[in-house]
Amino acid sequence: MREIRAFAKSASINELEKAINILNTALDNQQQQEKAKQEVLQLMKEKGLSVEDIVDVTQDKRTKVEPKYRREFEGKMVEWSGRGKRPKAFQDVELAKYLAK
Repeated sequence: MREIRAFAKSASINELEKAINILNTALDNQQQQEKAKQEVLQLMKEKGLSVEDIVDVTQDKRTKVEPKYRREFEGKMVEWSGRGKRPKAFQDVELAKYLAK
């Protein structure tokens, strides 16, 4: 808001009119979006739907990468796909010995 006040103090009439037009357009767009959201929510309520019904939130879009390496380390089975930072279990070892397949 301080930036807007500073702009308003130093701007010419033409610049202020342009700013008013830009702000009015932005305000109209926000109001239309809010109205559309309310209409969609009302329609969903009438049809007995929830957001979870519309959007499948359980599906992870990332693909599961099979582990390339497998090793028992400190009593636990550790798997690594070969991507990202190398886990402690696979540091300073020859990876070929621990291929999962």
